[in-house]
Amino acid sequence: MKKVIFSVLVVCCSFVTAIAQMETNEISIMEKSLNNVQSKQAEFDKKLRQTIITSNKNKQDLRVLEQRNKVLCANIDSLKTVCDSMQKAQAADRTTISGKIEETNDTLASTQSVVENRSLWGGIIAIIILFAVSLISYYLIKRIKRGTSSIDDVRKAQEALQNAQSKMQEESVKLDNQLLEIVQQQLQKKTIASSNTGIPDHSLVVKLADEIARIETNLSKMDKSVRGYKQLVQAKDRMINNVRANGYEIISLLGQEYNDGMQFQTRFVPDDTLPEGRRIITGMIKMQVNYNGKMIQPAEIVVSQNI
Repeated sequence: MKKVIFSVLVVCCSFVTAIAQMETNEISIMEKSLNNVQSKQAEFDKKLRQTIITSNKNKQDLRVLEQRNKVLCANIDSLKTVCDSMQKAQAADRTTISGKIEETNDTLASTQSVVENRSLWGGIIAIIILFAVSLISYYLIKRIKRGTSSIDDVRKAQEALQNAQSKMQEESVKLDNQLLEIVQQQLQKKTIASSNTGIPDHSLVVKLADEIARIETNLSKMDKSVRGYKQLVQAKDRMINNVRANGYEIISLLGQEYNDGMQFQTRFVPDDTLPEGRRIITGMIKMQVNYNGKMIQPAEIVVSQNI
């Protein structure tokens, strides 16, 4: 009987021990699960704090952006006001510029008329000089043939002819100086008008080049002692330099040796005073004019030759 009771007790103890072991294992598993849950909770809390910090920072950045947006809106309003005022100013400027361009065109038209009149007067003066020379020469030849003219009479006639020719040359130089002054003023106005429109107008420069051709040809045949000669040369050179600053080049060929390779409109005149076989450019009817390296007017020349 005792053995049975002992066996029962042993079995009960084993059962109790097994149950305790099972509870211990379950507790251990629960503790591990709890630790995992606590670890995840701590990680979640950490991420939550970071999210809160990021959210606060984003809110602060959003406030800064809102302030900047307000500043930009204010600047845009200010720029709109400035643009409106600029548009009004540009409209007024366009009206003013259009008026100035029309005024300049009217002035240019009158200037071209003046230039043409000056050229006409220059031609008339040249014709008068030639007529006076021819008349006096005819008179002298006629008197010499008759034998009634003395040496003193001839000298007096020559002096009168020289004085008349000198007066004519001085008047021609004076007119040319005045002409260049007028053209200088008009070139300045025309440069301003062209800069406003952006379209170059070569008409006045080409007209100036033709006048310079005439002036240079006359100067080459004129005594340097004529009153106003040096001033006219300086004014002519100054005009050439002024237009060069705007991209124009006025090319003079006066005094150069002529050769068959020159592609110019040429008028040949005989001249027995030159050495035999020589051909010299002694007159410029039109100057060659280049603009930014491109020819806009070819030269027209007079060549004296002894061939």
